[in-house]
Amino acid sequence: MGCFATVAALGASLFLAAGGDQRLTIGTEAPFPPYIMTDASGALTGFEYQLMQEICQRKQFRCDWESTAFEELVPGVMDGRFDVVLGGMAITPERRALVDFSMPYQQTDDTEWFIGPPSAPLPEVARIAVQSGTLHEAWLRQNGFDFRAYRTEADVLSALRQGAADLAFGPFERRADLAAYFSETGTELLYEVPIGDEGTAMAVCKGNAPLLAQLNEAIRQMQADGTIAALELRWF
Repeated sequence: MGCFATVAALGASLFLAAGGDQRLTIGTEAPFPPYIMTDASGALTGFEYQLMQEICQRKQFRCDWESTAFEELVPGVMDGRFDVVLGGMAITPERRALVDFSMPYQQTDDTEWFIGPPSAPLPEVARIAVQSGTLHEAWLRQNGFDFRAYRTEADVLSALRQGAADLAFGPFERRADLAAYFSETGTELLYEVPIGDEGTAMAVCKGNAPLLAQLNEAIRQMQADGTIAALELRWF
């Protein structure tokens, strides 16, 4: 069922003022620490997982989670597979043309990094690995760099490790989960570039105003009562 068909089908019963027992399917990519992670038992956790679970509790939504590749999140909410998608997703004009975003609940650092061995060439002449569907891939394409897109971040880092790429481009700064990789491979933060966006948010099917209103109301409440600040303090 496509995006607009999904909204129409849910129309009469979707998101009454009290929230009710509406079931939502949440799409995300795991792991992407600290936004979405898996704990020792394999269960989801992380900043955005706990944020969304709090929204589900406050709005009395029954939330089911489904993990997929990052590149499938926006298409998945467009074709009705997911009601909400999230996972360190930056708001960009290109994505706004495809989906509707909640209000941002975190402002992101505009600086992104190319990583690689100290002897790596400049990005302008390098073979670059990047994760498919990310704003990093879009930036490389817009600026005419030589890159290959991989389905997962793990595939990107593997390509760099194996020499299939000279550099990797992505959200690699201040990532404790990558410390072992950097140490084992001798990888360093080499070249930084500014990539502007409008903050981190969750996305819904374009035109799904009732759901968007419920999400934004909960986010505003959580900003006002300190819940989001407490989650940021825990995870960042």
